[in-house]
Amino acid sequence: MIASGWKTTTAHPCVVGIAKTEFQQTQTAGLEEPGSKIWLSYLELADKYDRDLVHNWRDDMDSLLIFAALFSASVTAFVIESYSYLVQDPGEVAVTVLLHISQQLANGTHSAAARPSFQPASKDVAVNVFWFLSLAFSLTCALAAVLVKQWARQYLRFPRTFSSTSERARARQYIFENMQWWKMDVIVEGIPALLHVSLILFFIGLLLFLRYISVTLATFILCFSAIGGAIYMLLTTAPLVFPGCPYKTPLS
Repeated sequence: MIASGWKTTTAHPCVVGIAKTEFQQTQTAGLEEPGSKIWLSYLELADKYDRDLVHNWRDDMDSLLIFAALFSASVTAFVIESYSYLVQDPGEVAVTVLLHISQQLANGTHSAAARPSFQPASKDVAVNVFWFLSLAFSLTCALAAVLVKQWARQYLRFPRTFSSTSERARARQYIFENMQWWKMDVIVEGIPALLHVSLILFFIGLLLFLRYISVTLATFILCFSAIGGAIYMLLTTAPLVFPGCPYKTPLS
C-alpha cells in the first residue's frame, strides 16, 4: 500500500514480481565468483575432452583385458603340458627301479637301487622359457589395463572434489598438466605392445615345441608365423614411410 495524501494505491502484482526478481539478481550477482562464466566455459570444454579421452582409454583397456584373459588361459594350457618335461617322470623312475630289482634277483646280487639321474633337455628348457615369458607378459598387460582404468577414474574424479568453479578448473588443469608431464598417454598406448611381445614369444616357443614332434607341422606353423610377422612389420613401418597411412602398431 502506498499513501499519497488522502489516497492509497496498491502496486500491481507484476510490478512487484519484477522488482523482486531484479533485487534477487542484484544480490546474486554480488555473490558470484569473479570470472565464473569463463571458468564454466573452460570446464564445459575440458569435461567434454576428458570424457572422450577416458572413454577411448576404457574401451581399449576392456578389449585388452578380454584378449589377455583368453590368451593367458591358452598359454597356461601349453605351459601345463610343457612343464612336465622339466621334472622327472615318477613312472619312469618306478620302471627303472623295478628293472634294477629284477636284475638283482636274476643275478643273485643285493645292491641298493640308486635313483636315476635326470637332466631336462635344453629344448624343453627353451620352450618353457618362451612360454613362461609369454604368460608373464600377458598377465602384466592385464594388470596394466586394470591400473589404467583406475587412473582414468581418478583423473575424472579429482577436479570434482573441489566446490568452487575456479578451484575445479585449476585442479583439472593441474592434473592434466601432470598427466602430460608423466607421459600417461604414451604409457597407455604402449600397453598393447606387451601383448604383442607375448604373442611373439608364444609362437617362438610353439615352433621349438613342434620341431621335435613333427617337422611337417612345424613347417606349416613357421610359414604362417613368417607371413604374420611380415604383415606386422609392414604395418609397423608403413606409417613411418607414409604419414597418412591409417594402419599402425604400438611400435609405429
